[in-house]
Amino acid sequence: MVTVAVIGAGIAGLTVTAELAALGHDIFLFDKSRSVGGRCATRRSAVGAFDHGAPGFSATTAAFRAQVAAWQHGGWVCAGSQGDALARDEAPQHSTPSPIYGVPSMNALAWQLEAQLPARVTLHTDSQVTAIEPVDGGEGWQLRLSDDGFARAARFEAVVVAVPAEQAALLLAPDATQVEAMRHARSDPCWTVMAAWARPLSGVLETSLHSDAQRVLLMARRDGVRQGRTHEAGVANRWVLHATPQWTVEHLDAPAETVIAELLRAFARLLGTDLDAPLHAVAHRWRYAQVRAPRSEPFGWHAALRLGSCGDAWHAHGDPGSTSPDGIERAWLSGRALAQQMHQTLSPR
Repeated sequence: MVTVAVIGAGIAGLTVTAELAALGHDIFLFDKSRSVGGRCATRRSAVGAFDHGAPGFSATTAAFRAQVAAWQHGGWVCAGSQGDALARDEAPQHSTPSPIYGVPSMNALAWQLEAQLPARVTLHTDSQVTAIEPVDGGEGWQLRLSDDGFARAARFEAVVVAVPAEQAALLLAPDATQVEAMRHARSDPCWTVMAAWARPLSGVLETSLHSDAQRVLLMARRDGVRQGRTHEAGVANRWVLHATPQWTVEHLDAPAETVIAELLRAFARLLGTDLDAPLHAVAHRWRYAQVRAPRSEPFGWHAALRLGSCGDAWHAHGDPGSTSPDGIERAWLSGRALAQQMHQTLSPR
């Protein structure tokens, strides 16, 4: 068994870590943030929690459906309720399965995955890896950190990169093939606004909201109504507004105040009514939100270098029963498949 460094503790990183550790490998998991989860993110505030990253996910492949069923049995996730109102680019032409959410929040799913990691996993948060470099005078890799030092474990026999494609392309420099693959798997950015009101919003029906004519809003989702959510005194509604990729690109460096004002105006147009001033309104920019054209391969892996990559930029098709897995499902499928391939390569026969 070998010592592996995994860079990125989103769903893909947590999955490949758990799978490799269960197979007997020692894992050092690094993430630049203060906690795990990536876009399975929740923002705490005085008016309650907002799931401001991934708004939920679906399960289209047999393998992931089985995993989600296990998570649901454990109380980690639940299906969406009728209280969710969604606004999308196009109105659905047929009924679709309810989205799946973490309980009581999206980041709770990542926390549960972290809590289940075996003891042979060492997690380092607040640790940004800036380069993967060969060990001087020997085989293996060392990780350079943002403070220009190296990770405490001096040598890793294999490395996995599980971060957004644009960041992965920089870290995967030792393998030109994986770099090229990640350069073609571009991510769309997304501005989000988290807003709360003291009074109910008039004219809101669960199925009545669609993207506004100006193409500012991709989705408006009511927060605070799902299983496990707390209700704050004096707060009637919490909403998360997601801008379209095109609008976000055009306003990528706009001040937060401008973004809040524009998305609230678009939301009012969507509702066909004037809005009260919100009790709370905060903007967050996701620079790497949704992969526009994922790879068809399930993962990247250079056996000779022992360098791999996984995440939502990979695994566009899933298993034969799937059509288009979403980002969280692709990340899980990719991490799981890479772990299985790595174990075959790394383990003595």
